[in-house]
Amino acid sequence: MPQSAPIPTIGVEEEYQLVCPQTGALKSECQHVMDNLQGPIKADIQNELFLNTIEMASPVCQTLDDVRTSLNETRAAIIRSAEGLGFALASAATNPLILPDDSQTTPKDRYHALMERFQQIARDMFIFGCHVHVAMPEKEMGVAVMNRSRRWLPFLLALTTNSPFWNGHDTGYASFRREMWTQWPMAGPPPHFESVQDYQSCVSELVRCGAIKDESFIYWDIRLPTKVPTIEFRGADVLSRVEETVAYAGLVRAVVMKCEDDEIQGLPVPPVRHSVLTYAMWHAARFGMHRSYVDPATNARVDFPSVAESVLQELGPVLDRAGDRDCVERFIRECVEQGTGADRQRKSAGGDAMDLVNVVRQVIKETKQPGLQN
Repeated sequence: MPQSAPIPTIGVEEEYQLVCPQTGALKSECQHVMDNLQGPIKADIQNELFLNTIEMASPVCQTLDDVRTSLNETRAAIIRSAEGLGFALASAATNPLILPDDSQTTPKDRYHALMERFQQIARDMFIFGCHVHVAMPEKEMGVAVMNRSRRWLPFLLALTTNSPFWNGHDTGYASFRREMWTQWPMAGPPPHFESVQDYQSCVSELVRCGAIKDESFIYWDIRLPTKVPTIEFRGADVLSRVEETVAYAGLVRAVVMKCEDDEIQGLPVPPVRHSVLTYAMWHAARFGMHRSYVDPATNARVDFPSVAESVLQELGPVLDRAGDRDCVERFIRECVEQGTGADRQRKSAGGDAMDLVNVVRQVIKETKQPGLQN
């Protein structure tokens, strides 16, 4: 039996804000921007819950260079279309300004049903995330990797925090998007499953009790999509810079590869108590990489630089195998040394000055920056 799995393909989804470049306010004009797109675009581009949100989904990618190319080309195409209509694209997980009272829901039955059922929770969901798909052809392995990946979730969130402001205020959180998102009943870390049958029984019970209409309404931080043979990581804030997203995708793939290898080799699954994991996720959303890191596998508090070094050491072999070490290591070290998008947003706000329009302008600028060409 092989002791390691092959290098899986990956795909990335990003959700973008459409804003007024002068005021920074969200604008419900995404359909016009999508209709104005020019030329062939390989990525899938569509609306999300609100018409102020554009979501892109990359094609299946073999390498991080493929991911980078897709993000560079897709962002550039959407930006050209938006600017041609007098708008701008901003890649951050919340808009810092006062919430709009005129935002329009995308006219789809699924979204209207969400609005009707969840009311104010749905009306406030002006949040923007990044999802990474990693190829997972067998559901048995998918459930095993989901179980093993749970311990990595707080680390992945801390590195991608990019939403400190909400409704005109500094929330005190590094990822306030996280706090908004987990208001959905089916959001948050997935539970541990004993088997594929246990997983399928859980889904069936959720449908039977009326919690969800079908499996696609499960919003866990890690899930197994029904339409594509992947494992999907959904917990990250959307990142402002292309290169950050590229590296994050490589990091997620490395976590999946490590978990697959451990499963193939029959290594024990590190025990993770769900209540501790839930707290560790809150802690990562609140503080990002500042203060200590709560390790849900050991229940210990550790300083973040030490955690980062341990992660790089543990994932080093799979990062080398995929050819992703330089990109991922650079991203992690830059986060440790310089902070995340949340730190940059607070800096651009000017401290007590709270220049939130300048925050949006800085995000717009970073959104335009192409990823590095290797």
